[in-house]
Amino acid sequence: MKILMIGGTGFISSNVVKKLIEEEHEITLVTRGESEIELFDKSKVQLVFGDRNNKDFLSGLVKSNTYDVLYDMIAYTENESQLIVEIFGGKIPRLIHTSTVSVYMVSDKIRNPIKEEDDKHSLMDFWERNPFGMQYGIDKRKCEAVIWQAHKEEKFEVSMIRAPYVCGPHDPMKRDYFWIQRILDGKPLIIPGSGDYASQHVFVEDLAQAFVDLLKYEKSKGQAYNIASEEIFSLNDYLDALCHILNNNPERINVDLDVFEKLPFSTSPEGHAFPFNTYRTAIFSIDKAKKDLRFKSTEFEKWIPKTIEWYLNIYKNSSVGYANRNAEVVFAEEWRKRKAKFKEITFE
Repeated sequence: MKILMIGGTGFISSNVVKKLIEEEHEITLVTRGESEIELFDKSKVQLVFGDRNNKDFLSGLVKSNTYDVLYDMIAYTENESQLIVEIFGGKIPRLIHTSTVSVYMVSDKIRNPIKEEDDKHSLMDFWERNPFGMQYGIDKRKCEAVIWQAHKEEKFEVSMIRAPYVCGPHDPMKRDYFWIQRILDGKPLIIPGSGDYASQHVFVEDLAQAFVDLLKYEKSKGQAYNIASEEIFSLNDYLDALCHILNNNPERINVDLDVFEKLPFSTSPEGHAFPFNTYRTAIFSIDKAKKDLRFKSTEFEKWIPKTIEWYLNIYKNSSVGYANRNAEVVFAEEWRKRKAKFKEITFE
């Protein structure tokens, strides 16, 4: 197939391109040229440099070329999706849109397991610290609304994928590395709250395969799919598994959430601090993807070693907020002492 992809050099999209090349599709990538291409041979694709918000630039792509499928990997606002419909609607038969489980996690009503039809519950009150991204989820809902309307009007045959935390080598968010680096230094780990809320990750190569497999099944047209690991981890479960693989098990200090949220290092301008702490259980049904796309996920013990290897031997830099590591350790020790004193109090 002839494929046009908006994006293509990011974490998820590079893995998708790699698999599309393996399956011998003809690929044109729209990119600003600001990202290094590491995961695929760029000689195997046509690179077109430009801004996805430039109407004239996008219009020129379909004046001189025909495509079977459009992948939009980087639509984050309603206006961006509206421009895609305006330019490409009726000109490219198929649109595959990259969405997110955040469209569910901004809802005032969440029932597990979360299914694809649970995307339109009314919004919760705005929660700034929503770990799935409050404004992000709202904006992605608006993107979806535009895309589904285009499908209804037969401007595209639409498919979309909603994924949770995406992990693996080259992850720019460095979520796994936050915990890997701290486990390896052996100093106490701060755990926000109980660490017992369950959720899912997804290995980036599994997610990429699902994006490619949409092309193979007619029944995927007009459908959205949750793509997530079959394994379910709480933060505590995740750390148990990671500590076992790293052969190191530092002390864990649980800090009450109302206290944790006031700590200066509980957030970081660098990215996700203390990731996978979901504040609520969020389990996403993948039954539909297993049935329609024959989706299977890779076990944690198989993908995490190559991720660790990449961080330690290729990336080699610090994780998010690691400059504040000493402050974390000092606070953990102080919190432990306060808890110990409280336990010594007798009540008559």
